[in-house]
Amino acid sequence: MEKPSLLILDDEKEVLNALNRVLRKHFQLYLFSDANEAIGFYQDNPNIPLVLTDMRMPIMDGATFLGKIIEINSHCKRFLLTGHADINSTVIAVNEGKISHYFSKPWDNEELVTKLKSAYALYLNERKTKHLLKVNLAKNAELSLINSSLELETNKNQQKLQLISTREANSFGRLKKTFSTFIDIYAETICLHNQDVSRHNFRVAAHARLIAEMHSCDKLTTFQIYIAGLLYETGKLSLEQTLLNKPIDTLTQQEKNLYSAFYQKSYELLNRVDELSFVAEIIKNIPANYNGTTAPEHLTADEIPLGSRIIAIVSMYDNLVNGRQSQVKTPTVEAKHRIKELAKTMFDPSLVNHYLTILEERPSSSEGKVDYLLNCSDLQEGMMLTRDIVNADKNPMLTKGTTIEQHHIDRLLEIEKSQGEFFLVYAR
Repeated sequence: MEKPSLLILDDEKEVLNALNRVLRKHFQLYLFSDANEAIGFYQDNPNIPLVLTDMRMPIMDGATFLGKIIEINSHCKRFLLTGHADINSTVIAVNEGKISHYFSKPWDNEELVTKLKSAYALYLNERKTKHLLKVNLAKNAELSLINSSLELETNKNQQKLQLISTREANSFGRLKKTFSTFIDIYAETICLHNQDVSRHNFRVAAHARLIAEMHSCDKLTTFQIYIAGLLYETGKLSLEQTLLNKPIDTLTQQEKNLYSAFYQKSYELLNRVDELSFVAEIIKNIPANYNGTTAPEHLTADEIPLGSRIIAIVSMYDNLVNGRQSQVKTPTVEAKHRIKELAKTMFDPSLVNHYLTILEERPSSSEGKVDYLLNCSDLQEGMMLTRDIVNADKNPMLTKGTTIEQHHIDRLLEIEKSQGEFFLVYAR
């Protein structure tokens, strides 16, 4: 297999020689001690996916050098070697998005190789994702689907529909199927990268659609909010699984800075497709606090897109109950209470009330299946499990597809009481 290409810049020959010994078995190396020569070479070879540089150098520091590399190829993965004295400058470079990771001197050889290989795998994954996006949306599939859907759903355009030939109608059907398939594939790709067997983004999208319908949104707005829910984690394709596997509340400040940038990355990836620009705008503003305290734009209340306000609530609740927010899964009662506490500051209070009603009534949807994250105390007769309920040893106690009866509920509550823990139940 061809080795990944890696450009290394360091003004110390001894460091270059040491890096060469460690990395030459795994990478095709291009070594430079002069920053201007390295930039000139990269301009002629802009597809090199990995760049590693020392922070402190005479001509320009490493962060400045990587800033120039970004101008040539913003998709490459960038790394810094840094000493303790340079840590403040390095943190700034992380926050500004100039680097993917930094290694403290003296570096650990095994960590260095592993991180670089992981970064290259992410680079390849991003390229595949972008290619998929380009191919599937090359013919403006979403715009055509939305326009045609509006024509099909409004009486105003019934006369136009009568003029559509059978051939055009068949073409629309194929287009609609192609677009739906693409969205599903892309959403599945996000699940696979996040190693998320719970299918968080599918559940967020379905719940967001229910809130939009309850809010009396038109079909177009509801559709855009649903797609935004499916694809809002697109930017996580640029993050390593080691970061994604940690509960959000346990991240260090540096890790939180890297993690929270995924919303902007999602926006940048999806906004390249004109027909997804509104969806991208929804995703970009999900982190915005309802009370306007979020820099830099300080949007407040209705200035924040409706879809952003909805997905912010749903994703937070799901993360709490599913154990993605903190080390311990939050009981549904506590999660609802926390969401309610954050109304008016972080979340839109009217939308919080809408969502709490949905969580209480647990309606189905005419547009597709809707799963709910529950505790055993939330179960009711007639519900159907959408995933196995497993014990502490990962052995199934009730299997997917089981229709819940009262004796199931009684037994599960009994086991919870005896073990001093609660089960997470996926049901509809």
